[in-house]
Amino acid sequence: MGSILHCLLLHLFQTVKGQEFVGLPSTVTLPQSSPQGTLVYEFTLQNCSSLNPQITISQVTPNTNNFNPPTQTFNPPSTYNSQITLSSSVSLNPNLVNQYTLEITGDCGGAVVIGQLFVKINNKILQPECEPKFSSQVGETIQVYSNVPASSSLYTVVLKNPNNSPVTYKIIQPVPSIFNISNGQVMSPAAGFSNAYNTYQLLISVTDVLGNTCNGTLTVNVLPVSYNSINFTVSSKTVTIIENQGPNYIVTVLQAQGNNVVYEMITSTTAYYIESGTGTIRTTYNLDLEKTPGLASSILQVRAYDKYQRTSSATATINITVINANEFPPSCSPAVYATQVPQNTAINRMLVDFTCTDPDANTTKFTYSIIPNANSLYSFRMSGSQLLVNNTLNYDSAEMASVNFQYAATVVVTDNGTPPLTTNIPVFVTVTPVNNYSPVCNGPFAYSVNENAPFGTVVGQLNATDADYKFNNVEYSIQGGANPPVFYINPQSGEIHLLGPLDFEKTTSYSLRIRVVDLNNDVMPDPTNQKTTFCSITINVQDFNDNPPACTPPYYRTTIYSTLATTANVLTLTCSDADDTAVLSYTIVGGNINNRFSMNGNAVRHSPFSYNNDGIYDPLTFELLVQVTDSTTPPQFSTTATVMVIVVPWTTTIPTTTSTTTTQELQTQIVNRTLTYWQPDVWFVVVLTITGALLLAAVSLLVWKLTKGCTSCSQATKEATEPLLQERAMTDIERQGDATGSTQPPARTRRTWPHLPFKPVTGRDYLFNSHTGERRWL
Repeated sequence: MGSILHCLLLHLFQTVKGQEFVGLPSTVTLPQSSPQGTLVYEFTLQNCSSLNPQITISQVTPNTNNFNPPTQTFNPPSTYNSQITLSSSVSLNPNLVNQYTLEITGDCGGAVVIGQLFVKINNKILQPECEPKFSSQVGETIQVYSNVPASSSLYTVVLKNPNNSPVTYKIIQPVPSIFNISNGQVMSPAAGFSNAYNTYQLLISVTDVLGNTCNGTLTVNVLPVSYNSINFTVSSKTVTIIENQGPNYIVTVLQAQGNNVVYEMITSTTAYYIESGTGTIRTTYNLDLEKTPGLASSILQVRAYDKYQRTSSATATINITVINANEFPPSCSPAVYATQVPQNTAINRMLVDFTCTDPDANTTKFTYSIIPNANSLYSFRMSGSQLLVNNTLNYDSAEMASVNFQYAATVVVTDNGTPPLTTNIPVFVTVTPVNNYSPVCNGPFAYSVNENAPFGTVVGQLNATDADYKFNNVEYSIQGGANPPVFYINPQSGEIHLLGPLDFEKTTSYSLRIRVVDLNNDVMPDPTNQKTTFCSITINVQDFNDNPPACTPPYYRTTIYSTLATTANVLTLTCSDADDTAVLSYTIVGGNINNRFSMNGNAVRHSPFSYNNDGIYDPLTFELLVQVTDSTTPPQFSTTATVMVIVVPWTTTIPTTTSTTTTQELQTQIVNRTLTYWQPDVWFVVVLTITGALLLAAVSLLVWKLTKGCTSCSQATKEATEPLLQERAMTDIERQGDATGSTQPPARTRRTWPHLPFKPVTGRDYLFNSHTGERRWL
């Protein structure tokens, strides 16, 4: 910006004072091999009234000493010619610096003139080349009239490579010559041509500053001046053209009769021009009636004249009419229409009303149509300039999801010009979701789960669907139910999981009310617009054998006579099982001495007893252990009931005989029991062991203290007890007799206790009389 301002001020200064450099600024090219003293450039300082102006190189960029200060010669009256040459220390290297900028200052008596010279360094030597026709053997030929003005330019020598300036032009044949050459322009003789029909052949040499030369030949034919009249064949012409044909469009061509005819436009106009040599009228720029309505009609006057005798001329009138062309398509707002509408948008709703204009003057109306694509077919229609919804807009489909729920179409607007032009308006309608549908439960609605199912077991899966996109986007939850809850439903998948323990004996089925809510089916999640469905399902609990049998009561006691029939039931056990599938079976597993008892279902029966001294002697009291089992297959649970049977022997008195009795071998029975045990932690066992040891020690100490004080009374207690035992035994027998309902059985007599053989190895309990030495089995 500073350099521009500097140049403007410099130009203003030069304009005021009048001093100026002729030939600056300029650009010259020097070959890399240029020797010292080579002329770089020659220029002139004009209008300098000073007798000794100072012309210097004020600055070289980049800095160098390759250039000598300018030399100057005076050329009266006020012109100074200056030359710049290469110094003796010249070193040109285009690889380092390929251009120097020289700022040249001229001080003309206090008036400062500044100019610039750009010196390019080239490692190629460019020689001047003359035009091929000029430098050929035949050369260039021109024709001039004998009345051509003196010292006027006849021909200009053109070079292809005028780089190594300054270039010197010289006429080398004929010598001397009546023609002059200056800066490549061949000038007519200063005295003019004296005769016509003369021919001059000039050999011209062109030499650049490096001494490179090219030569050419110029032949000048001098023709006599002839006076002819100029006239138009048609003095008036009407032309009609169409606008917007662009610049240089041919409007018409004029033809005038005569020799050396030149055409010119008399009417001042910027819209048209005429080719002086051909009479062709062309447009200067593109004619646009919309911008310049005044161009619709123009009247032009054209003159034709002899280029050597301007007084010989004629004029013609051209009427030009420009008609309007339909060149602009309609311009519509909006140019692209994009919107979002909900999927429940009503049919016939207006989406947009297009506003269209046309700069063409002859366009007054527009036609609107719509071109749909495959997705938007029949979805929209045009009513004049209004775009309306024509059909229900669909959102809930995979096809719409594949195009991001966007309908695309094109509205075509056509004007009524010639030819008709159209404008396409892209339309993009994005459909936003609306929650239209409620979830639907599709079942199954009944499930079964085993009573012993572990925590987290998948009971089943409820399948609910939703027609809103994204399809089946629902959430499940259980409403109400047990507390704490027994079941849990996965909110996303609908899988029902077991959460708590089941007990078929308490609850055989559960009824659950499942709440199904659709999610995110609106453009923005709206809880108030969510659709909810309730589904009822039933979960049936399947029984599993997990309860042992129970007998009521668990202990039985009864007294029978030994004469009770073997087909009669001694006792009936009342047992039950909480499991519906339980099938109870009864087995005597203990206390069945001599195998006198057996089970008939849940009834205890006996086989004949033996109270003969010579044979097997049965006890009077049997303590039977009856195992009650609830299943024959695993899992199997059992319980044991205790049955105390007291047998009162009744028999006829018979002599005592000695007989040998074979002892029946007891059969070994294997009883399987399912035992539930508890396995505590190690620390608990250690603590329990220590606590038990301390308790045992305390009890032992207490017993020792008690036994130490009561040793003297033990014998008295024993003696007092023996009569009582005898009394109690007899009283029990009598009471058992009363329980049977008969105080005196028929045909039998009460017998006294016999002296039974005593075999202590049997392990049975007995009473011992210390006075008589008698022992009685219990």
